[in-house]
Amino acid sequence: MVYNKTDKVKEKQQMRSKKIIKAAREILSEKNMEKVSIKSIAQKAGIATGTFYLYFTDKETLIDTVIQEIYNELLDQIKKERTKYTNNFDKLQATMKVCINLFLKEKNLARVLLFDFPQKNTVLNAKYTDIENDLIRLTKIDLDELLDQDLIPKQDTQVSATAFVGTFREVILSWISHGEPLESELSFQTLIEFNMRGIGRDF
Repeated sequence: MVYNKTDKVKEKQQMRSKKIIKAAREILSEKNMEKVSIKSIAQKAGIATGTFYLYFTDKETLIDTVIQEIYNELLDQIKKERTKYTNNFDKLQATMKVCINLFLKEKNLARVLLFDFPQKNTVLNAKYTDIENDLIRLTKIDLDELLDQDLIPKQDTQVSATAFVGTFREVILSWISHGEPLESELSFQTLIEFNMRGIGRDF
């Protein structure tokens, strides 16, 4: 006889899964990767360590879920901000501002997820590559539209999009690793304008 889960059971399981994910995010925002364990996550979530394995195979699977959740939140926020503009230049700048605000708001979590963990886990490193390629693809769409409108010089938009995302990522990582710049507003604007000039926009 097959046991069919009731809606109440499913809801309880979903709530517990979200609780585990929330606990992982909180711990990752506070501690170095080496100090994060399934036991600490389970304690934070208020469950037994054995219960953890009913929801996630291992710590890496949970971290993968956290990464995807953060990326989905980032995309949602980017889409929301971009709807305020019709100009592709403004849309690109809005995208960068959203990323800056998110990564600097949760610096330690960003450091763990962007730098520490990918270096130690090839599967998650591949995950980051997929996400980065997705951002490059979205940037290329904006650049292609700008090119069609003769608003930027003739260029290989795939190369430009790759450089655009890569430069932005490296500067963000530098801030995460070495601390937010003293003149943050000036530094943020400098990064944004540097990337915009790189695709051919004049200020």
